Amino acid sequence: MFKRYFFRSTRLSARVPPRRHFATKPSPASPPTSSQSRIQRFNRRMPKFLHKYTNALASAPVSHITSFLILHELTAIIPLFGLAATFHYTHWLPSWFAEGDFVLQGVERFGRYFRKKGWIRSEDAKEAGLEVEMRKRDKAWNISEGGVRVVVEFATAYAVTKVLLPLRIVASVWATPWFARKAVVPLLQRFRGIFTRGKQKGSGSAGAGTGSTGAGAIPKNHAKDAKP
Repeated sequence: MFKRYFFRSTRLSARVPPRRHFATKPSPASPPTSSQSRIQRFNRRMPKFLHKYTNALASAPVSHITSFLILHELTAIIPLFGLAATFHYTHWLPSWFAEGDFVLQGVERFGRYFRKKGWIRSEDAKEAGLEVEMRKRDKAWNISEGGVRVVVEFATAYAVTKVLLPLRIVASVWATPWFARKAVVPLLQRFRGIFTRGKQKGSGSAGAGTGSTGAGAIPKNHAKDAKP
């Protein structure tokens, strides 16, 4: 009896196919949104110690992202032109910024841009670079007037603006909610109102042109009266 039950159970187990264990593939991570990717691209250009101020913007509304980017550009443009004008009209340049690599980068950048626009000569851009090199060696300025001086002034303003980058980031993040509430959101609402009003006008004019009486058709009640 036991042998018969044993052989029967072995036959059943041989018929049943063995279970296959399939490895479950991990679900792919959800792709980042446009706002998150924008902040990620921005962080790649920023020092790592500033990421703690900008990472929170990845989950912020689009109005806050736009506000921060506008403020970041304003905190770069306003000091750049303001400092360059101050250096030009006061005939003074801060010596502690003129010996860094940022000034040489600024000379190369603004010299190329001004030369491309035709505002200075190619010789002025080269001479500006030589003036900065001489400043690092002789610890004194000997800048001639004209395009050379303008390039060096903008390059020095560029160096100061670069040094102020951490303060600019913190100030932009701090002012983002206020700027979004006062400027960005009202501007977006105004654009939406103009767009919605234009769509309503277009739909109204299309509906007015489809009336049957406007095309010379006779209304039904007048048609009944006209019958003999």
